[in-house]
Amino acid sequence: MISVLMAVNRLDRYLDEAIRSILEQTLTDFEFIIIVNGPDAENIKIYIQEKFFDERIKIVKSDISQLAYALNVGIDLAKYDLIARMDADDVAKPERLAKQMDYLTRNSLDMVGSGVILINQDGIIVGERKMPAGDKINNTLPYKNCFVHSTILAKKKIFLQARGYNSGFNSEDYDLWLRLKRLGVKWDNLEENLLSYRIHQDASQRRLLGYAESAGYALREFILKKNVGNFFALIFHIVKAFTRPDRNKSAY
Repeated sequence: MISVLMAVNRLDRYLDEAIRSILEQTLTDFEFIIIVNGPDAENIKIYIQEKFFDERIKIVKSDISQLAYALNVGIDLAKYDLIARMDADDVAKPERLAKQMDYLTRNSLDMVGSGVILINQDGIIVGERKMPAGDKINNTLPYKNCFVHSTILAKKKIFLQARGYNSGFNSEDYDLWLRLKRLGVKWDNLEENLLSYRIHQDASQRRLLGYAESAGYALREFILKKNVGNFFALIFHIVKAFTRPDRNKSAY
């Protein structure tokens, strides 16, 4: 039914809980593709194999330590028509996959995300984030990312139509959403918080590189479709890249 994709490039104290939160889903018919990469890939692979005995887990090793590449490997290997994303430091609610698949199917969608609970390094709740829904997604997307990457459930065919993840070290998902928007995909966000999203020192969302990448995507969209909306979006991203404070902190 669902292929869950997770990329892992280091062993830390968050990994066990992230993996376990998928294995304990109320919807049990899925495969769990874990792409281990980077210089410690072999040790990560051995650790997961010895820690978790579940036939749904499929571990793939990659020598390239880049998230976009790892996810493309996972998409290529996925045997099911639906793909769910999961990060190695987040925690999915047990009913996440079941609720998202039901909502996607009932509403004939191509992709669905959800709101998130924000937690700190120690798992303490520090807030929540509700994402745009319905028509607000397409209206807001030129200006900001409208999906939490690790919450999405989407049809595999839209990844293939968009030719997968193309670029980005901090914003590969935003690039993909902009390209999917041009393809006219149908998507939405559930208001319910179906995942705990971890905020910690390693979070990369406020790094200057991520803002520069977003400005580059906005320029691309303006070149492809020169309209007022895309022009203002380009100006917005350029200004944000130069004015956002303390780029080493989390966006939340």
